[in-house]
Amino acid sequence: MFDVTGFNLEQFLYPIWQGDISYAEAAFVRESPEGGIAPIALLYPIDEIISVRSADLGAVYTEGTDYFVENGMLCVPENSRIPRLAYADYYFPLTDEEHEENRLATKFPAAGNRGWGYIRAEIGPGKPGMSAWMLAVTYRHSADSIVTPPAVKSDVFASLTAKLESGRDIKIVATGDSITDGWSASGKNGVNIPPYCPQYNVLVQNFMESRYGVKVTQKNVGVSGSNTNGGLTKLDEICAEQPDLVIIAFGMNDGCGISPETYTANINTMVGTIAERCPEACTVVVGTCLPNDLVALGPGGGSLLRYHIEYADCLKNAEKTWKNAAHADVTTVNIEMFRRKVYQDVAGSNSNHPNDYMHRVYAQVVLRTIFGEWAAE
Repeated sequence: MFDVTGFNLEQFLYPIWQGDISYAEAAFVRESPEGGIAPIALLYPIDEIISVRSADLGAVYTEGTDYFVENGMLCVPENSRIPRLAYADYYFPLTDEEHEENRLATKFPAAGNRGWGYIRAEIGPGKPGMSAWMLAVTYRHSADSIVTPPAVKSDVFASLTAKLESGRDIKIVATGDSITDGWSASGKNGVNIPPYCPQYNVLVQNFMESRYGVKVTQKNVGVSGSNTNGGLTKLDEICAEQPDLVIIAFGMNDGCGISPETYTANINTMVGTIAERCPEACTVVVGTCLPNDLVALGPGGGSLLRYHIEYADCLKNAEKTWKNAAHADVTTVNIEMFRRKVYQDVAGSNSNHPNDYMHRVYAQVVLRTIFGEWAAE
């Protein structure tokens, strides 16, 4: 059965660049400025719909009534039961005073357009956030992937794989920013709303447990709002654990103002320190997804998107000097996804937090980097 009716590790981790079925792909439904809903492009042109569900997978929508397919795209008619976000509730006037009073609770300022703002809808306990207007579409396609499969670097992680294959229990330590802390995954501790999808680093842990039948523990020292400067302060805590795998994932907050040179130097220090003090550990350095380039740090300010794209090349070059460490290039995959998808399709808050779908992509990239191909066609 190909329909996705609830959290399913195998379906959620099936690589977006592989096969002819896309499982529970996120699609955001929003009115256009002119009114109505424009046809929605998914990652692939649709050949056959298997199901269209709400983001929590609970509601099932009917083809021909709630949606139809035209020219390979998903179309939502006016009389559909599918919730849609009105454009006036998405983009609206926003005064500096209102922004200060609101303190980003429900609104983000627009980049370079003082006096205007965008919706902030963050997932939380009992709150669906952006997923209130999100669909989970499972469909067949026949087009080649627009996403280049990430590089396989399994030789770097050969010792980790050997431990798993021998049945040894594994310890992971994850460090990073709010994304590693779990925002905006529906299964994050303290959120726990359907479909209960864990954040990417827990998905990686779940895969290792499921595939190898071992016990995998994880200590998460990720801190919301942190950057690589903060990451340096976590090195003693990380190394004290003597982990088998370290996940380092910074860049979202760094990218707003920390130069590529400083970012790279900080990452190199973390990788080098772990290699020296934890000789049994392997390290995966996870690139960041991109923020919403239309959102600003403050009223009338510049875009959140600044150095994020540059970091991908920095890490590609830096990893040539690393020991027992490799780069999992989420950034390039995210950029390639945007050839067909819009930012809101992968957004948990409309600014910089990935939704369940993008957390799944993070995990898929990390798993391919470490293990190579893991899912059957």
